[in-house]
Amino acid sequence: MTQFEAMPGCNGQEGAPMIPENVKRRWTEFWMRYAGLSRFGRLATRLAVVFAPPYQARKYLKFLNPQGYISPEAIIYHSQLRLGAHVFIGDRVMIIQAEGGGSIEIGDGANLWGDSHLETGRGGTITIGADTRVNRGVNLISYVAPIQIGRDVGLSTNCLLHSFNHGTTPGKPYIDQPLVTKGPIIIDDHAWLGMGSIVLSGVHIGKHAVVGAGSVVTHDVPEGALAVGVPARVVGMRGDRE
Repeated sequence: MTQFEAMPGCNGQEGAPMIPENVKRRWTEFWMRYAGLSRFGRLATRLAVVFAPPYQARKYLKFLNPQGYISPEAIIYHSQLRLGAHVFIGDRVMIIQAEGGGSIEIGDGANLWGDSHLETGRGGTITIGADTRVNRGVNLISYVAPIQIGRDVGLSTNCLLHSFNHGTTPGKPYIDQPLVTKGPIIIDDHAWLGMGSIVLSGVHIGKHAVVGAGSVVTHDVPEGALAVGVPARVVGMRGDRE
């Protein structure tokens, strides 16, 4: 029996009155009606989560409002953010527009779990397809060239996708180097990137492909392929394993 279970009539504090579960539910449902990106919408979300469980257990909240759930702890600073229906944006997610940054589009039902970072600058754009899962600590940084992620893609914890790099012109300090790119990053539908994967500019990962944890992807990965290593290389096809 937990500490709270051992104290009937309390909500975690000795002497505090028990709040019925149906009252908590109605409170959450009421305030989630008004949740959104406006100042009042962010306040409504903060009130809605007073009784809500943490982290992924809050996923149900995105179905209480067509605008989805945006954590009151998320940092949103982007004038061209377009959200589909019933998206989930978790705690401490950062969505940032730097100078010249293009749009960020997040499709219906997509989930951005805590501490992920999306940023556009210098003409870069980010597109995330419906039902895609962006896990904790993922970085999607789009400058110069776009990042295009398809439907039902899994980006595991701490994946890093940069659509650009700094040049290496001799005699220039790092901060003064021009930004260079080999082209967009494209992740097709149903692909899966393992924990800590790094994808560099100009890479196209095909449908249903799998990238192993810790891999550095510098070249295209065909549809249905399994790729691992630094740099990543194809070691088989998903059909072979099945």
